[in-house]
Amino acid sequence: MVDIRNEIPPRDIAQFLARALEFSASARALILSLLAAGFEVKRKPDRSFVTSADLRVEQRLRELIGKHFPDHGIIGEEYPPTRPEAPFQWIMDPIDGTEDFVQRMPAFGSILALHYRGEPVVGVIDHPVLDIRVSAGLGLGTHRNGERVILTDLDPAVIDGSERVMLPARANFTKHRDDGALFDAVARAHPNHRIYRTCFSHICAILGMADAAIDYGNPIWDLAASRILMEEAGGKFLGVRAWDVPGVGRVYGSIMGKPTLVDRLATHFNQ
Repeated sequence: MVDIRNEIPPRDIAQFLARALEFSASARALILSLLAAGFEVKRKPDRSFVTSADLRVEQRLRELIGKHFPDHGIIGEEYPPTRPEAPFQWIMDPIDGTEDFVQRMPAFGSILALHYRGEPVVGVIDHPVLDIRVSAGLGLGTHRNGERVILTDLDPAVIDGSERVMLPARANFTKHRDDGALFDAVARAHPNHRIYRTCFSHICAILGMADAAIDYGNPIWDLAASRILMEEAGGKFLGVRAWDVPGVGRVYGSIMGKPTLVDRLATHFNQ
């Protein structure tokens, strides 16, 4: 199968990644300054949190992208899409885990990715308080704070439920459709699991701090960077569900991590 991303010259991918890292650094500086200075907190119609920091960070990222890549599109959580017909789309979640941000729990992060005709080219996930920034570009590898990340796979014979699997809350499996039984089945089969509801769970799998992570019922900006980060580290990213939710849009279920375990976890979604 031809990879459409091969149409992009490698030098362009390197430039996109360099800019994405600059944009991420600017977002981090703004987030930390707002944490120190304070921010306004409101509720959206679905009762989820939104803060003045979410809005200001997305505005900052949109301004930077518009300055350097005026022909590119932008998709973000807080504002309508810009140039949705453009082949290149920057996709962002300015603060993933706003509830954690409000409570000053350090697991929140900032997500930024560049997709070309629907395929990921560059990805960055940044955890400002934890001082973890993970980045990748197609063919350039995955790096944590500048250090190369390389995953090793699991031996199928050692998969016995003791492996470390990151799960979202059970609420993720029930907020848009009744898939609570699916969560229960995965949790029973892999009892040594941890539960996080932010991109921190993705980072744990990408860096090998966990063996795999499952995400479920979230929009594109929550996982826009994770596939390129995982694949460039030597892991596997697998989309297992996608459906449309009225008033929300398209949401996704995915598994990422060490390839053998990802395939084993996928069997729960094929039943």
